[in-house]
Amino acid sequence: MIDTHCHFDFPPFNQAPAQYWQAAREVGVTRMIVPSVSEQNWQAVLALTERFAGIYAGLGLHPCFVDTHTDSSLAALEDALVSRPLSCVAVGEAGLDYFVANTAEMKQRQHALLEGQLWLARRYDLPIILHSRQSHNQLLRVIKAYPGIRGVLHAFSGSAQQGKQFIDAGLMLGVGGTITYSRANKTRQAIQHLPLSHLLLETDAPDMPLAGFQGKANTPAQVSRVADVLCELKDCDKDRLLTETSGNAERLFSLK
Repeated sequence: MIDTHCHFDFPPFNQAPAQYWQAAREVGVTRMIVPSVSEQNWQAVLALTERFAGIYAGLGLHPCFVDTHTDSSLAALEDALVSRPLSCVAVGEAGLDYFVANTAEMKQRQHALLEGQLWLARRYDLPIILHSRQSHNQLLRVIKAYPGIRGVLHAFSGSAQQGKQFIDAGLMLGVGGTITYSRANKTRQAIQHLPLSHLLLETDAPDMPLAGFQGKANTPAQVSRVADVLCELKDCDKDRLLTETSGNAERLFSLK
């Protein structure tokens, strides 16, 4: 299994990363993508890729951390991508978040950072890891302005129609703990109708705890439970599902 979205540099993982990585490996996790959220944690994320075989990085500027990004952040990101190690396999986490962007100025700043990262992803032929909250339509419009872009909309929670639009725009969809909640009818039904060829497994740990684990930190080992529920929704056996989703991740992120 591949957890394609885990903030492994965040607490509680940064206190005992070897322990959490071993726990993930014991349930079958072989690789993990760790996206970064700001310039301040790029080195921590890259250090994880040096310490643990199977962990890869994304370098980016998250929309929820817009207050920590400076006017020179995009230039610094390009410098980091120019000198990136092979373990850096993506740009991101980038995107839009209209839940936190409560002013026109903040939305404008999020859009500028997103477009800059889309430009860098295309220039350096890297996939982009995208975040969207209350901004699906706006994000889709921006992506369509960058033909040839590839990447993943992580933590997908939209309708089947929205999912197809993002797929048609060149993206895969990250499937996480949302589908473990029976009340998430729209997302669960959407996943049933969307092609397995464009789905990736993820946790977004330590966030997005699964049903039955509310109030606890999510962990990369929980991606196995996400896979179990996805098997039920797609009516397929786990071996086939893991082969398909792992292959999707390997192709998108050029994993060896």
